[in-house]
Amino acid sequence: MKRNAFLLTIVLASVVLLWAQENAPKEMTGWVCSSACVTHSGGQAACDANCAASDKSGDTVFVDETGKVIKISNPDMVKGKMGQKLTMKCQMSKDKESMEIQELIQAIR
Repeated sequence: MKRNAFLLTIVLASVVLLWAQENAPKEMTGWVCSSACVTHSGGQAACDANCAASDKSGDTVFVDETGKVIKISNPDMVKGKMGQKLTMKCQMSKDKESMEIQELIQAIR
């Protein structure tokens, strides 16, 4: 009986640790953009910086260096940074379709 309880404890601890690793904040670099200013070419997305600086329509999105577009769930964190390349620490949602920015690390010129 003690052996079963010990094994169950090990399994539960492993599951918790795996879950914590999967949901750990990630450091990402890319461009903050309005969804109306995202262009697609060659299967990758890019941000039109000229459009992003002046366009106020559309959702605030993040275009990473591989060309993936991710919706930003807390756009107030990047207010005034449209069209800029940034490095940030963020938490991905469970469905990997949106992200919450936790910290802006640096703006890249």
